[in-house]
Amino acid sequence: MSKLFKISNKALKSVMTEQSTSSNVNIDDAVLNQSPVIKDAENVTINYTQPPSTSSSDEDDWDAVGTIMKEHNSRLENEGDFQFQGVSAKTEIPPVHPVISEIVFYEKDKDPADEEYDPDDNKELYSNKIITQVQFQDLLKLESKFISIIGRAGSGKTVLSKKLTKAFSSSHRVCIHIKFMDINNKQPLTLRKLFLDNMIPGQDEKVYENAFNWLKKNDEKLILVLDGFDQAQYTLDENCTKINYDDWVPEKQLIHNLFIKHLFPNSLLVVTSRPHAVLYLPEPARPQVTYALGDLSFEDTKELFLAFADEDLWRKINTTSSQMLSMCRNPLMLQMIISSNIDPSEDIGDASTPTRLFATVMNNLTYSRNFQFTETMDKLARKLQVLAFAATKHGKVVLTAKELRDGGVDPATIHDIVVQLHCHRRPINSRLFEGNTKFFFCHQTFQEHLTASYVVYGMPVEEFQDFVETSLFQKHWIVVKRFVCGFLFDLESKAVSGDLQMKKNILKKHLIQQIAIISEKW
Repeated sequence: MSKLFKISNKALKSVMTEQSTSSNVNIDDAVLNQSPVIKDAENVTINYTQPPSTSSSDEDDWDAVGTIMKEHNSRLENEGDFQFQGVSAKTEIPPVHPVISEIVFYEKDKDPADEEYDPDDNKELYSNKIITQVQFQDLLKLESKFISIIGRAGSGKTVLSKKLTKAFSSSHRVCIHIKFMDINNKQPLTLRKLFLDNMIPGQDEKVYENAFNWLKKNDEKLILVLDGFDQAQYTLDENCTKINYDDWVPEKQLIHNLFIKHLFPNSLLVVTSRPHAVLYLPEPARPQVTYALGDLSFEDTKELFLAFADEDLWRKINTTSSQMLSMCRNPLMLQMIISSNIDPSEDIGDASTPTRLFATVMNNLTYSRNFQFTETMDKLARKLQVLAFAATKHGKVVLTAKELRDGGVDPATIHDIVVQLHCHRRPINSRLFEGNTKFFFCHQTFQEHLTASYVVYGMPVEEFQDFVETSLFQKHWIVVKRFVCGFLFDLESKAVSGDLQMKKNILKKHLIQQIAIISEKW
C-alpha cells in the first residue's frame, strides 16, 4: 500500500540524524529509505510503500486481554473479595454501601464543605451541594467519560471502587482497577508498562503487546478505575504536554493525559479520592461529574455491625451510649467502636464515650506490630498532640511531610503505624495516617482528640485559661471542647491535684458562664 508523507525539511533532517526526540515525528525507518518525489523549499513529500503488516489479529488481541484480565481479577479476589479495607478474614461481608449523592463540586472561588475545617461531626456531608441521590446501580449506567467519587476517610471509597470493577466487568468489556498506592513510579514509563506490565507481571511480551493493541483500538469498551488519587505523590499542573501511547514519560504525565482524555478518549475513567486532592485539579483535568459518599443507612449500619460483633454488643451500646451508634454509620468508626468495646484496655475501662473510645484506640497503637517509631508511644503521642493542635488552630486537616518532620515525626514511619483492632469474628487493621506526600489522620476526629489531649495535658495553666476565655467556646472548637470536657470531667471520681484540678475548675467556671449567657438569650 502506497502512502504520501509530507514533512518539513528540518524534521526530516532531524529524524535522519537521530537528533529528534519529538513524539510528533513518528515515521517508520523504511520511509527514510525511499526517494522523495516532490520537493519544495519547506516540505519533502515521500512516496512510501508500506511493508506487509505483521500485527496480530483481533482474535489474538482479545485472547491476550482475556489472559490479562484473568490475572487482574484473581489479584483483586486475593485482596479480600471486595471486603472492607483492613478486613483480613475471607468471610463474606454484607453488601452494604454508603449513601451516594451527585453533588456540585467545582463552585467558583469556593471550597467544598468537607475540606474547610468543619468541627460539627453531625453535619451531613455536602448537605447544601447535593443535586440528587443515586443508587449503586445508577453508576453502572454512566454516560460521562470521567467521574470522581469522593468521601472522607473510612467512608468506603475503596470498597465501592472494587464493587464497581466487579460489576462493570462483562463479556467484551474490560475494567481495570488500580490503586495509586500501588504505583507511584519514580522512573519514566509507558502507559502499557503502567497498566499492564507492572500491574500484571510475569506474562509473555506478546501478551502485553496484543492486549494493549486491543485497548487502544477498543477504548470505548475500556473502564479505568483509579482508586485513591489523594495517595499520589504528585499534583497535576495547569499545563500538560500531550503524548503518544508509547512515549516514556513520568507517571504524572501519563495520569494527566488520561485525565484530560487525550489517551483512551472514549474510555470511562472513574477516580476515587478524598476531596482535597481533586479540588485543585486544573480545569481541563477535572471530572465531568462528582459523587460524594455519605454515611451508611441505619439498616446497613446494623447489618455491618452484626457482621463483626453480636446482637448483645449492639444492644449494650444502644443502651449505654446510643449516641455512638450515629458514629457507627462511618464504616471505619464502626470497626473502632466495636473493637474498643469488645476488648477495652484495663487502664481505660469501658469505652462508652467518644473520649474513652479514642483514648482506647490510641492506647492500642502501642501493640501494633508495625509500630516503628524510635521512641515510646507516649513520646509519639505528645508530638502528635502538638501537630494536631497547630493544624486545628489554623483550620487545616492536611499536613505536609515538612510539617511532620519539623514536629519531630518521620513521615515514612508514621505512614506505617497501624491500629490493630481485634473483634470476636474478624481481625481488623487500620492506618493511623493516610497519604504519602500530604498526610491526614484516618479520621478527622483523631485530630480533634489529640488536639484536646494537648489542651488538657500539654498546655500551661495560664495559656489554658486564656484559650478557654477566647477560643474554646467558639464553633471552630466545638468537638475539641467536648473532648476537653470528657478528659477533665472523667477525672471526677479520681484524686486530681495540681494543674489538672486547676484546669477543671477554670472549665467549670466558664461552662456556668456559658449556660447563663444561653439562658439569657432564651
